[in-house]
Amino acid sequence: MKKLKSLKNSFSEIWHILRPASKCEKIVFLSLLLYFAAIAISFFIVALPKGIPLGMLGYDTAGHLEYEPIMISCDNMLKWNLRHPLYRFLFFPIIIINEGFLQAGINITWPIFLTTSTWMLSCSGLFIFKILRSLQLSAKESSLLLLFFCCFAHVIMLSIQVDTFVISMFFCSAMTLLYVRQFNNKLSDCFLFLGITGTTSTNFIKFCIYLLLEEKINKNTFIRFLNSIPLFCLIFALTIPNLITRLIERPRGYLYAIMGDSLNFRGSDISHWKLFIENFISDPLLFHHTTGIIYSQESIHLPTYASLWYYFPIGIIFLLILFSVILNYRKPIIHLFCCCFGFDLFMHFGIGYGIEEGRLFCGHWLFFIPIVIGVLFANQKGIRKPLSAVLATCTIIMLITNLFHFFLSL
Repeated sequence: MKKLKSLKNSFSEIWHILRPASKCEKIVFLSLLLYFAAIAISFFIVALPKGIPLGMLGYDTAGHLEYEPIMISCDNMLKWNLRHPLYRFLFFPIIIINEGFLQAGINITWPIFLTTSTWMLSCSGLFIFKILRSLQLSAKESSLLLLFFCCFAHVIMLSIQVDTFVISMFFCSAMTLLYVRQFNNKLSDCFLFLGITGTTSTNFIKFCIYLLLEEKINKNTFIRFLNSIPLFCLIFALTIPNLITRLIERPRGYLYAIMGDSLNFRGSDISHWKLFIENFISDPLLFHHTTGIIYSQESIHLPTYASLWYYFPIGIIFLLILFSVILNYRKPIIHLFCCCFGFDLFMHFGIGYGIEEGRLFCGHWLFFIPIVIGVLFANQKGIRKPLSAVLATCTIIMLITNLFHFFLSL
């Protein structure tokens, strides 16, 4: 009974921090739901009848939900995959719900998929708002930074199309909120490790680096790490039989059996500097006018903006980020951002993995941008008003531009 009561109390503590608690937070969450739902509904009604492929980026679960028999889905749930260890397991409840409707002759695959993405994005936005409020920002300043986050139409569409990134954003933003609140709970650590690492294995490396930088290695850190891994290890161990089967069959050798498609990447003939500016830095914030919603389809030439003026709001945003990192380099949350952003930078431009698709991976770190700028707001109180004016101007420009190109491309 004591263990059950302790478990219940742990759930209550986590729920108390993550849920919309105040009237203000409830309004914020409802507003986020309406905003992201409007984007999702527009995509569903207008884009799909035009024949845009369901698997635009190759990862969207909607394709798996609709075309895979349930037994194949069950088998794939525990399929060995080092790159996305338990991603299908995390999405399996949605697969089961969808299968139930399909068996009843009702195909609502895309509504289920888009509803799930909308809810996760809205939760991520709420977590960002809570983090900003925890940094002692006013509700008005936090709302401005949250609106700035919402103006990333690129991320909205990316997340709707690629479920791994919206799941990663959901768990990572939740973890960041708990870190900011200095909340230490074994149950939350277990679920967060399951979600963060289960979605994408590189997240594990990022947060290990963070622990090394921030907390160093001491007995308490090591014990907390050990307490956080049992749930993930238990479920991941169920994928080992599939690994054994792969090793026995090994049609392409032992290394491929273990690593899978994680080894399949190529370099690029395009200038790395151009890829860094146009792809990795710019495109996640502002749609290229020639791509819009179908940016993800591979193109021979890297798109550029119609005018140099497009680079000004992007440049201002990254200058604010740079100033915040320099001025607040001692802050743990800045260390966490640097680990996530820096590791992706190393992966793409150091190793060369997915170098032409850097914009596709931004879901792992892009939600930190309003938070990092929020840290600048919190610690530079004397210039909050001019900072707010600059950010509001960039937000309006980017929101209008992104939504215009989004609806133009439908």
